[in-house]
Amino acid sequence: MAERTPRELIELYWEEVWNKGNVELIREICADPMVRHTTGPVERLSHDQQIERVGKTLQIRPHFTHEVLVTDGTCASSVWNMTSQSEKHPRMSGIETFKAENGRLTECWNPPYGFALWDGEE
Repeated sequence: MAERTPRELIELYWEEVWNKGNVELIREICADPMVRHTTGPVERLSHDQQIERVGKTLQIRPHFTHEVLVTDGTCASSVWNMTSQSEKHPRMSGIETFKAENGRLTECWNPPYGFALWDGEE
């Protein structure tokens, strides 16, 4: 079986894992550990920690769409909007860049989120 491209991986990550709640797919498409870079400390999340992190957020039924999706040979960057059933933050937006190696997402750069959609809708 051919390795998945960064585009295929990021599309599976947003659509299958987040939008459809197939958290077990993390074991197939993400590295263990996955390195998450934020504006603060770097986190190294095992598959179980990644599944727990996503699972907690699925309670608000998030739905992600790409505003922009750009990929190259090793990275995928997504400019995304998210709507949810959260009373506190029903709309969010962000940008994440993922690195892929050997057919898995290995690293993610994730700055703080916005609490409106990219099109300005609040």
